[in-house]
Amino acid sequence: MSAVLALSVGGCGGHSRHNRTSTRTYSIYTSLPFEGPYGADAGAVFQGEQLALAQAGGMVNGANVVLRRRDDAASGTGATSGLVAENARIAAGDQSTIAYIGELTPGSSAASIGALSPAGILQVSPGDSATDLAGKTFARVVPRDSDEADAQLAALRKLGVSRVYVLADRTTHGRDIAATVLTDSPSYGITVVDPRGRYLGADTRSLVRAIKKSKAGALLYAGSPAPAVAPIWNALTAANATMKKVASASVTDAPSWAQTSAAARYDTYLSAPGLLPGRGLPRAGTQFQSDFTAAYGPHAAWVSGIFGYVAMSGVLTALRSLGAHAQNPRAMVATAFLRLREVPSPLGTYSIVGGQTSFRAYYFTTYSRAGVAQPDASLS
Repeated sequence: MSAVLALSVGGCGGHSRHNRTSTRTYSIYTSLPFEGPYGADAGAVFQGEQLALAQAGGMVNGANVVLRRRDDAASGTGATSGLVAENARIAAGDQSTIAYIGELTPGSSAASIGALSPAGILQVSPGDSATDLAGKTFARVVPRDSDEADAQLAALRKLGVSRVYVLADRTTHGRDIAATVLTDSPSYGITVVDPRGRYLGADTRSLVRAIKKSKAGALLYAGSPAPAVAPIWNALTAANATMKKVASASVTDAPSWAQTSAAARYDTYLSAPGLLPGRGLPRAGTQFQSDFTAAYGPHAAWVSGIFGYVAMSGVLTALRSLGAHAQNPRAMVATAFLRLREVPSPLGTYSIVGGQTSFRAYYFTTYSRAGVAQPDASLS
């Protein structure tokens, strides 16, 4: 980490040493799952937040702004509701808190909204895409699960698929994707061949037989990273090598994804929120990519970090709009953020309406026959 970034970050709680002076200090807490399947994305999102704050000089309207890092993941398991709720309570109890950036795992924000919304603290999620999240001070800079499901259906239509088999897990993300696919598939000219649905975790052999018997042209996995995905991919490819497979890009975060064969990865299409790397980025996006890799190295995951950067930049924009003499910045910054309109960003211009971002773009990654990931411009 560069020195300028290091100076922008506080510890897990308490107050900055800047409080020893007369300069005001505002705290922005961030709660992310730094362990488990979303750990790599969490690290990149945090780096994006750091970069945005560092570029602001760690100050807004003459006040110091400190980023306070909290981990909402138990060892090896990903986000847990107990840790999420604890992080939110700590942030709410800190009188210097003016905003909270979190959560990342789909559905996990439900445990923090309950503490932050009554306290009037702005909560900006850089990654929680659960469709039904709501709170009077909650907003997000990432599209919802329902938007991703529609992007997947549009991709299937472009791929010439008219019959799809939906395999879901029991997570919030899986529930949201499956529900939207069932509701919206007719408008894309696509039939869901087993509307009752099947769940990941069933006997792999019988599940593959059912999928093959359905004569579907594609499997759509509505779910989160899980060890059982790789066996399904491998077995299904062995039984029907021509079947296309669609899922959220996060499935590759599971360690077991490395066990999928090159043949199983071929004809796989993975969706992720954002703009196609190397193409489609606005000028500000290209500059962000350059700045991010300069700060964190050429292999840094800027495609995930961009949402942390946009979240932090939006919070700082809202705070800056209040001026230097705001009497109640905690309450006022939430109102200002929820009223953001036509804000320039590395993702292009966006607005926050009803706590939701106007940004809706997804890009797709596919695989070569050798099993090497590559962006698919035809579906993005």
